[in-house]
Amino acid sequence: MDANPSSTNQTQTRILIVDDHPGMAATLGRALAQLGSGIQVIAATSGQEALEQVRDLPVDLLITDMMMPEMNGMELIEKLRSHPAGRPSFTVLMTAYDVPGLKESARRLKINEMIIKPFPPERMRNIVQQALAKLNQSPASQPSAVNRQPFKILIADDLEDNVSLLSRYLQNEGFNYITAASGKETLDKIRAEMPDLILLDVNMPQKDGFTVLMEMRQDPAIEHIPVIILTAARIDPMDVQTGLNLGADDYMTKPFDRRELLARIRTKLRSRDSEEAIRRRRREFSVLPEIGREFSARQDLDELAAIAVRRTVETLGAERGHVFLLAHRPAPLHREYRLSQAASKAEDRLPGIEEMFARIHDPQQGLIVADAQADPFWSRLTDGASHSLLIVPLLGRFEPVGLLVLAHEQAGYFNTDHLLLLRAIASQAAIAVEGLLANQTFQTSSTLNPAGHVRSQ
Repeated sequence: MDANPSSTNQTQTRILIVDDHPGMAATLGRALAQLGSGIQVIAATSGQEALEQVRDLPVDLLITDMMMPEMNGMELIEKLRSHPAGRPSFTVLMTAYDVPGLKESARRLKINEMIIKPFPPERMRNIVQQALAKLNQSPASQPSAVNRQPFKILIADDLEDNVSLLSRYLQNEGFNYITAASGKETLDKIRAEMPDLILLDVNMPQKDGFTVLMEMRQDPAIEHIPVIILTAARIDPMDVQTGLNLGADDYMTKPFDRRELLARIRTKLRSRDSEEAIRRRRREFSVLPEIGREFSARQDLDELAAIAVRRTVETLGAERGHVFLLAHRPAPLHREYRLSQAASKAEDRLPGIEEMFARIHDPQQGLIVADAQADPFWSRLTDGASHSLLIVPLLGRFEPVGLLVLAHEQAGYFNTDHLLLLRAIASQAAIAVEGLLANQTFQTSSTLNPAGHVRSQ
């Protein structure tokens, strides 16, 4: 849908929310309904149900969960690209799994916004409100929302002079900032804007800073945001202790030294990045049970290979994926499955599976090729289409049963995080492959077309 939403419906903007947890869709629907009577929300609990509900209806904004049974969020987005009424003008992908490569896959699909669960409903309402404003101004071009922006800091203070001084400090250091003048506004801004750090005054109208801090630390969606209390009103040691006990990350009294304040801000932001990396690693590996369930639900080897190559390409942001299956028992097997999401039509001519195994010095670890074009062995095989390669064996109980190979056009794209996650996925895939080997009849080899279907070679 490339036109302004109002061109298809003069009175309503149609928003499709898809999540296999019905409560989530209902909660978001209620939050978005507050944007006005011109909003029509359609909720679905699966990709297939969503397609049926909007069979002949235009959709202006799509909000979809990533991991859903049968059809995930990215597959739904791809299908809605060819919707009879036009593709959605703005797309939001929700996910609890901040896995390496997911932002790259989102960028490739031209997804406008990716949001990590849990998040407060106010955050989604703010995203949709801004999206509607952008669509009304310039519907033809929407930037991808996967680029890292400068840190955003919330200044919570009811005194204009303090806000003016702090905002000038932050601007000069290259930070973005937003402001709030009361405790209630502070909580609303935190939930809607999700700042990276908060400079919090204690004495504010409606709710004081300690109450704001207490409510923050009780909310799982915002409890992780670092807070520095800045106050001139309560400098008693007991007040400092109260603030720190409630979960403040630091406590400074006014007047403060500008250089010291900025140094503490940078320290807290570095700590936030380290803690976020730990949380992200946990989220990365929390995707494994979902993928494992998808693998175990497949009763056909072709289906299993198709879902394995698709999920690895999507999850790690690869442009091309290959699954090689090789087994000697219970029957000889040698098959290859491919999936490409790259703009380039060039195809890699990878070597035989035995030759690639020989290049992996430690099968338990796998192999990262930083730049295939700089390696004489790989450069003669990749047709210049791929630079970064990631190769991980499928290790069965008695012998290797295959190989997972991912490729990306950018040199140095794959890193250790990608390798660790792919090894975990490969372990699950190997178990599923072994479970199906005894019950399959094999032909020679297969290839996946870009839609993910198997065709015999």
